[in-house]
Amino acid sequence: MAEAAPTAAHVTHHPPGDTATGLAVGDFLLTGVVQQGVVSRAIKFGALLRGIPKPFRRFSHAALVIDADGTLAEALARGVVRSPLSKYAPANYVIVHTKVTGQDSEEVLKFAEAVLATRVRYGFVTIAGLALYCLSGTSLCIQKAGTAICSGFVSDALTRSTYIWPRPPYSMMPADLAQFFDVRQSPQAAA
Repeated sequence: MAEAAPTAAHVTHHPPGDTATGLAVGDFLLTGVVQQGVVSRAIKFGALLRGIPKPFRRFSHAALVIDADGTLAEALARGVVRSPLSKYAPANYVIVHTKVTGQDSEEVLKFAEAVLATRVRYGFVTIAGLALYCLSGTSLCIQKAGTAICSGFVSDALTRSTYIWPRPPYSMMPADLAQFFDVRQSPQAAA
């Protein structure tokens, strides 16, 4: 069972065409990116195998806010890169406002900038290890050092603040983050 997230965090829902505002370093985006196709379905299926409840399994991607202007850092197939929030305008996404402030915010940003500067590659081995973990139910997780997956990168960055996860950051999936922060479907999306 996931530990309770700090009460200061809150979630805003953004349907296609709606742009998030009030962003701060340490906030993050969760979405079920349709463009990922089979990868998105595999991530969601892994969350099902892991036993994560349905309301949280709709997410297959996470990205970290590194500037109030909406600049994101995210792990994609080409590695950890900067992206504008505007690229998600056609998507249905949520922003988890973590309320990371002060020195913690600076540490989260330093970590993200260091990862971006070293051009960390995408964690394909980590994804394969998570697939093995989800399929077998074993406690064995495999990761290749110096790589990142989207939700692992976000989780790792937020360990520089007050967040403690129920499993190692590299093995966190988008659905784990959604469950940890109790991100449920918005009333508009349910209609």
